[in-house]
Amino acid sequence: MEGLVYGDQEINKRGGLIMSNNVSWICENDSVEITAISKGGDMFGIEFPRDYVECIMKNDGGYPRPNRFNLNGNEEVFNNLLSFDEEDSSNIMEAYNDVKDRLIRKVIPFAEDPFGNLICFDYRDSEQPIIVFWEHEKAFNDKESAMSYLCDSFTDLLSMLHESQE
Repeated sequence: MEGLVYGDQEINKRGGLIMSNNVSWICENDSVEITAISKGGDMFGIEFPRDYVECIMKNDGGYPRPNRFNLNGNEEVFNNLLSFDEEDSSNIMEAYNDVKDRLIRKVIPFAEDPFGNLICFDYRDSEQPIIVFWEHEKAFNDKESAMSYLCDSFTDLLSMLHESQE
C-alpha cells in the first residue's frame, strides 16, 4: 500500500492507529485530501500531529461515538471534528477566524462541543502539541484562563471518550 507524505511523516491511507480505540465516527464528509490538511497546517504555521492527520483523512467533520470526556469534575462533549471542507459549516479556518482575537497564538482549534467551546492543539511549548479545552465565554475576560489542559495527544483524547454517565 502506498503511503502519503505530510511534512516529514508518511501517512497510511487506512489510518489503522485511530481505529483501535473503540471510537466510531458518524456523519463524516468524504475523505479529505492530504494537500488540504497540509495547506491548513501551513496557514497556521504548524504541522498537525500524525494521529490527528490519520483520523481526519477518513473522518473529516465527523462526530465520534462515544463522545463524552471528563474535565475538572465535569462531563464535557466532543461534538465533532472541524472540517477542512470550505463549504462545511464547521470549517476549521472559519472557526479559527471567528475566535482568533480571543485565542492565544499557537493554539489551534480542531473540534468543537455543542456550546461554542473548542478543543484545540496547543503548540506554545512544543512542535508536538498538547490538547486543551477552550471555553469561549471565559475568553472574553482572560485568554489564558479560558484554556484547560486536557491531555498530551489526540490519541489520548480519543482514549478518554466514553458514553454519557448521566
